[in-house]
Amino acid sequence: MKYVLSKSSYIRSLQCLKSLYFYKFNYKDRDPISPEQQAKFDRGHTFGKLAQQLFPGGVDVSPATPFEYDLSAQKTQSLMLKQQSVIYEAAFIANEVVVALDILIRKSGLLHAFEVKSSVKISQTILNDAALQYFIITEAGYELEDFSIIHLKPDYKELPADNVKALFTEESVKEWCISQRTYVKEHIEAAKHIIQKKQMPSVEQGEHCNIPYPCDFKNICNKSNSFDAGSLFG
Repeated sequence: MKYVLSKSSYIRSLQCLKSLYFYKFNYKDRDPISPEQQAKFDRGHTFGKLAQQLFPGGVDVSPATPFEYDLSAQKTQSLMLKQQSVIYEAAFIANEVVVALDILIRKSGLLHAFEVKSSVKISQTILNDAALQYFIITEAGYELEDFSIIHLKPDYKELPADNVKALFTEESVKEWCISQRTYVKEHIEAAKHIIQKKQMPSVEQGEHCNIPYPCDFKNICNKSNSFDAGSLFG
């Protein structure tokens, strides 16, 4: 199953299509990840694993490398056919986009999707993330009874770390996801168009370079604004 966009590259495209271009065609020029950003990634991974304890006994289909999500999607499809009750990192591909869901459970024959976040509230980026996942999963042919965000309670630092149920809360965002179907579809096409054209879009630097994340291509972007793009990238 072929895919050209992932969840992370889609979210990147919402922030800046020029950043998506660099990510796809000038990845080696990516700025080093800061210790603060790496700490955030590690934190998210830690709490994601911890939240699996809310739904024990699942099968983890995480890929061996970031380039093997097609195999994860095949494993997911096989487990779905077997009516597996809990799947961690379930992968789906549709519209040339791949997404990996933190937790998928089957309850009374109905599918419930859960995405885990290490924040205490649901941001706009988290909502955009969920909307994409809902769109791709349903486009892949699966009906979701619900789609929820599992996140930390505001007072989680005061709670015992070994009481996982006390640490987390969940909120359904299914209605939001449904309302965003047209928006998601349009932005998928815009992102894919940039990749297919292989032409760097003209985007001026501004506040969006740091919202919601600091762009990791600022150095090469500065160069592209200083020199002729054709001579810089060949």
